[in-house]
Amino acid sequence: MPGARLSPILRGSTSLPTFLAACSVLAAVAVPARAQGVNYAELEDLFGEPVTTSVTGKPQRASEAPASLVIITREDIRRSPAHDIPGLVQAYAGIDVARWMAGQADVAIRGGVRPYNPSLLVLVNGRQVYLDHYGMTNWAGLGVQLEEIQQIEVVMGPNSALFGFNAASGVVNIITIDPLQSQQVTASGGVGTEGQRFASGVAALKLADRLGLRLSGGYETAEEFGGLTASPAAPMDPATVFNPRSQEASAELYAKLGELTESSISLTHSDTDQTEISPVHITIPSHYRFTSAGARISHDAGWGVLSARLFHNWSRFLSASDPSVDFRNEVLVASADALIRAGATDTVRVGIEYRANEIVAEPGYPGATRYDVFAANAMWEKRLGDAATFTLAGRIDNLQLEQDGVVDQPTIFTKADFDRSITDWSFNSALLLQLDDNSSLRLSASRGIEAPSLAALGARLDIQIPGMPFSRVISGNPLIDPAKIWSAEVGLSRMLGESGTRLDLAAYFNHTTDIMALGAPQTAPRAAPPAYPFILSTADNVGSSEAYGLEASAAGRFGGNWHWSLNYTWTHSDLEVAGNSPALITRPLASDSATPEHNLKGQLTYERGPWLATVAARYTSPTEQLVTAPAVPFDVLELVPVAESLAVDAKLAFEAREGVTLAIAGENLTGADGAYLSPAPAERRLRATVRVDF
Repeated sequence: MPGARLSPILRGSTSLPTFLAACSVLAAVAVPARAQGVNYAELEDLFGEPVTTSVTGKPQRASEAPASLVIITREDIRRSPAHDIPGLVQAYAGIDVARWMAGQADVAIRGGVRPYNPSLLVLVNGRQVYLDHYGMTNWAGLGVQLEEIQQIEVVMGPNSALFGFNAASGVVNIITIDPLQSQQVTASGGVGTEGQRFASGVAALKLADRLGLRLSGGYETAEEFGGLTASPAAPMDPATVFNPRSQEASAELYAKLGELTESSISLTHSDTDQTEISPVHITIPSHYRFTSAGARISHDAGWGVLSARLFHNWSRFLSASDPSVDFRNEVLVASADALIRAGATDTVRVGIEYRANEIVAEPGYPGATRYDVFAANAMWEKRLGDAATFTLAGRIDNLQLEQDGVVDQPTIFTKADFDRSITDWSFNSALLLQLDDNSSLRLSASRGIEAPSLAALGARLDIQIPGMPFSRVISGNPLIDPAKIWSAEVGLSRMLGESGTRLDLAAYFNHTTDIMALGAPQTAPRAAPPAYPFILSTADNVGSSEAYGLEASAAGRFGGNWHWSLNYTWTHSDLEVAGNSPALITRPLASDSATPEHNLKGQLTYERGPWLATVAARYTSPTEQLVTAPAVPFDVLELVPVAESLAVDAKLAFEAREGVTLAIAGENLTGADGAYLSPAPAERRLRATVRVDF
């Protein structure tokens, strides 16, 4: 992308070599000192539970975190029958996974099931992999292999005060192994039904006493709907259906620049093809290219820890069915913060962040639509004796929007509409009470922000209507406002006796205003200048929603060889969208109907000697999902039923010799049609894998 199109900080420094050179300088100028990275495995053994940094920014035990939290450890990953990250997280309370197509999945926390879920922020080692062009996550192209994951931290509920825009319903932070703390060389591969073929490799190497390198790569392909030429989920041209494929590679260099200072430089690239359901429920064949480069550094100053981060993402979206569609997105984020030890009872964190984000969309407005964000955040944690801790965090973001080029006609927007500033705030607060040695009670409240995607602000398609003297324009809206999510929660955690069984209960209430949606085919047209007769559908703020629910989880082990978990979720969602009714759905939103009311999930694992066997089951109550149905003059949105389901996954693994593990696994062995919350019937998939640890 030409440098002249970028925001001031990006201009003139868009090339990857230039960016990597800047990262090297950032690491080189650090003050030599000592800082210890978080050794997650060692701390988990020490405390008997996982440790997280994803709630307040400081390391803390999971039971002391001031938010609902799921931590999936390396051992959990090893025992799970899942073959990808959405499959791993769907086993936990409050998390729904919709697999719309064989290559497309979306993860929703506490309701809000929809394609291209915009409210869940996804990170790898704190670096954003969430794609800003449409406000979504391409789970097939994260650039992470399961074998290199140290743990996955899922924060339930808004956490915008720490992570900023789009940490609205929750955060998934994927943490990889640190080669300075854990070394491995692993290769795995396998085949399965429905054309599955996959291979991956991971190397975590300690090159010197203070230098480590992590390398990984993966390839996967399968058949879309078992090779069928059409999707039951939405109308499509059979000639555009193709099989999903992903290729990924990543590298990260870790360096201790002294006893008190640590740094790393990372590079990730992924290339994926998939047929997917778009936000307006049109099936499109998509090609994604994603490249990210980043650097981070931390320094222990004695009175606290100083840290800084810089990353630059380049992403590109192409439509395989329409060569004219080409969305190019660049994101640069620079941040710095200080975590300060303020006496024996107080911890303070202060930070600043700059974000430059732009999209060049073809077809669309000429030039680029971009915004710069300047943000400041702070957190105060106060220990009120041995039995209570109070946490308060806040953040303010100022977004400056602009657009290059002449605004194409026909439209109702002018150049001045893009010259706009948005300022909004978010907060998180919690009171954690230690009831006794084994029990804690958490009371929390928060406000999160979901920013408009760049497509919602500035995308534009001009579609000629056959046989008509005018066209239909689908447009972004530079006047759209962010969505605001208010949340309140009560949580109880208890360890039961000496068995290691942990019980977690949570009740929550979420209220969302200014919900955003793109224009659907039957969206009522907006007024247009008479000189340019056309039908206009725009992105808009369309309504509000409320969701409340209960989550109950228990997990533990018995007999030394058995691991078990069981959880239940009850969710109720109400959605109010202007113009929508059962008879006429004018906006592509149905998160209330699409979210299951009841979920019951369980998993049981037996391990003995070289053998491991796992069975996982989940019951999902019936839902309804939107599909696009052909009609004249425009296609229409309809709700179709998705049946209740009981899906069973299983895994059997055997260590044939030291370092060589053979496994067979199956997903949805019961063949339940509604197992993945999609209008398309869910498939039963089997696979065989061999893993070699050198």
